[in-house]
Amino acid sequence: MKPFHDAPIFKCSDLRLVDRFCRRYSIDMNAPSAMTIIDQVGRAFSAMPYENLTKIIKAGAVVTPRSAMRLPDEVISDHLQWGCGGTCFSLAAAMIALFDALGVEAHPILADRHYGPDTHCGLVVMHNCSTLLLDPGYLLFIPTPLPDSTTVSVGLGYTTIELQPTGDGSRIDLVTVVRGSRKTRLTYKRSPVDPETFERAWVDSFAWEMMTYPVLNRCAAGEHIYLQGSTLAVRSALGTTRTRLDPQDQMAFIGESMGISREIVVNAWRVMNHGAA
Repeated sequence: MKPFHDAPIFKCSDLRLVDRFCRRYSIDMNAPSAMTIIDQVGRAFSAMPYENLTKIIKAGAVVTPRSAMRLPDEVISDHLQWGCGGTCFSLAAAMIALFDALGVEAHPILADRHYGPDTHCGLVVMHNCSTLLLDPGYLLFIPTPLPDSTTVSVGLGYTTIELQPTGDGSRIDLVTVVRGSRKTRLTYKRSPVDPETFERAWVDSFAWEMMTYPVLNRCAAGEHIYLQGSTLAVRSALGTTRTRLDPQDQMAFIGESMGISREIVVNAWRVMNHGAA
């Protein structure tokens, strides 16, 4: 099948990793319906935690941010071996690359957050003249139609996400709704971006403050588990509980609840300016 991308940041060069990943998560590589593959890939990526530990480790071992980018082969291999995931850029690039290897057309889009433009990303998947949004960095693993004019909602258990077009529809707000309270979290730019623009935004992310403390997210059993620094927040439909964890408890929690190998956690703590292993 003809690939949709030539850029290395959106390619899986080792198709054996694709096969191993698909076998691990029961993805039917030969499914007659592309929608089946899209759904299955989304579910598979829900098992990959959002985490910045691998990003911190690699950034501490190389000279430039560009060489610290974890490309799709590395993201998939690390997940299979160590239970790792990645941040929004590495996860989106890996998902695009996997779709590319499976013959499904997908492209990156950038988003603005309150702390700056192009500070987040997702991807759009083309299917039957429809554009579907996935965002592994924001734990949106359900393929959701990108709206043209009216709001689209999707329930995640612990929250509801609304996608609201703004202006001429070229920008789309992601709004979370929790017990009637609405908050705009980010704004997607509808048009896909070229590899160079995506890579530039990715490289810029290595200068962010979050490179100095752990940030991990995962959704499991209808709960959103979020560790930022020493604060653990667990969100459900019933509310949010917050707990302060010391470094040892943080490390234990990451291994137990995020499924990441302790070796990765210990290596990250050696690099971070945050606590001690």
